[in-house]
Parts: sequence; structure tokens; C-alpha cells
Amino acid sequence: MNNNTAEVPNQMEVVPSAAPVKPFVVPELPQDTGLKRKTATAPEVPAKKPKEVEVEVEVSVPAAVPEIPNPSPVYTATPSPSTEPPKPDAPRPHPTPETMGIKEGMDPDMSRLPKGFKLGNLAREKYAGIVMADLHDRYEIQIYCRLFEHFSYYPIYRFDKDEWVTAHDHAVREVIRFRTPPKILWQQARRS
Repeated sequence: MNNNTAEVPNQMEVVPSAAPVKPFVVPELPQDTGLKRKTATAPEVPAKKPKEVEVEVEVSVPAAVPEIPNPSPVYTATPSPSTEPPKPDAPRPHPTPETMGIKEGMDPDMSRLPKGFKLGNLAREKYAGIVMADLHDRYEIQIYCRLFEHFSYYPIYRFDKDEWVTAHDHAVREVIRFRTPPKILWQQARRS
């Protein structure tokens, strides 16, 4: 070895010491400790719930029982009547310029909209609102259109100010919230 390096004893060598070293003995555990290794596989649980299936049931009516008018031969598991969707012949509210916040619609210019974008219902009013709000981003336009259409049919009423919020104003406010970074939203929430 070199003279300028200190010798390090090999860790495998037995170094004599003053006190005798007792070897470490692992204590034996009793065989019945209650701890068991899992050797069985877990029961497989289906990832999805199975769909409800309509079941055909034959209805046989005894002669002594009076017949029920229009018995249903098909049994279906349906939700309770309170959770059923509204009937299609229920009147749908009609949007007005006051609820929409757009006095006059504009003919849509498809070159201003993102490629493949469809305006759907209330297209002229939606396009006028997009131009008024100066929206260009695809996601902002999607958010605006969905909110505008919904709140044109079902406007918001603010009880504290005793006023109706127009669909355009509400949709633009939500698009601005979408643009705002979360940190600034949290700061604004703390201030108010």
C-alpha cells in the first residue's frame, strides 16, 4: 500500500477486542402467532355494474280474479315516478331578448368560428354574443355557447338585487372566470 493512505482494516477480518462478542440469535416465534400469509387470491369484483335487463314475464290470471285493464307483459326495473324525466309534451320556455341580453341576432360568419364548430339552437344570438364579447378561443366559445343557450331558456333571478341576470352577461362572466388563473380567483375570494 501507499505510505500516504491510512490502512483500513478489512471488514471481513476478525479484529480482537477486549470484550467477547456474543453472536446474535433470532428468537423463534411460536407456530400459532395468528399471523398468516395471504396465499389465496382476492375475489374478482366486476369493474362495472351490469345493465338492467328487461325481463319478459308471462301473466296468467286465475278465472276467479277480475282482469286488470291493460296489464303490462314486460317487467322493467324503472326508477320511482319522482325521478322520471319530464314528459316531451311539457311546454318549454321560449327565450326572449330580455332573458338573452341580445337585442338583435347576427348571421354567423363561419370563418370567425373554430373549424367544425356548430352553433346549434339560437345560432344568430349566440354568434352576436360571441362578437360582442370578442371571443376567439375554442374553449371560451364552447363555454359561452352552452351557458348562453341554457340560461336563455332558464334565466337566473338574483333575489338580493331583485333582478334577472341575462344569459349573455352570465355566460361572459363565466368565460372571464375561466380565463382567470386560480391563484387570482383565490385572492379575490379571500378579499370578499
